[in-house]
Amino acid sequence: MRRKVTLTFWRWPLALLALSGLAHGQEPAEMVGNMTGVLDGQEKEWFILSQGADSNATFTVAGDRTVIDLVGFIEPDSWRVRDSLSLSITLIEGEVVDFDLLHPIGASAMPPVFTSDEADVSLVLDTFEVTGGKAHVAGRVEGTLALQQALGEEATLEEGIRIAVEFDAEASRIEY
Repeated sequence: MRRKVTLTFWRWPLALLALSGLAHGQEPAEMVGNMTGVLDGQEKEWFILSQGADSNATFTVAGDRTVIDLVGFIEPDSWRVRDSLSLSITLIEGEVVDFDLLHPIGASAMPPVFTSDEADVSLVLDTFEVTGGKAHVAGRVEGTLALQQALGEEATLEEGIRIAVEFDAEASRIEY
């Protein structure tokens, strides 16, 4: 799936990361899911956390459109952006119509990053089951992420990295 970089893509992962930073110092973080697999030839695990009212696994529903956002961190007690993994999935009438995957390699979610934009990555959503204000979300992503060096530049596969990761989380509904 090939897409152009859009500013809208950056909004949700950045908002989730910003919210997670505000939650520190409150109650302990709880693991609500994980992402496991291989990134650039190395076995990795990312922890999807929730703390108080803030969760890094959320979904919103607007008519027939559902957006699922998952952000995983490499340490279960640190919500550090560097080396995190962010996945945003858009469903229309229950079918996947778009997704964005982001792996920041710096201290922020801004480039340089590895991204699914201009990349060769596939997504399989095995489960999306809503019960009340929670949803069980599970699936996998596989392919090659492209490197985006700077904001405004197109991502390129020349320095891309392979990814094969499964995810499984309990997402919380966000109401507006």
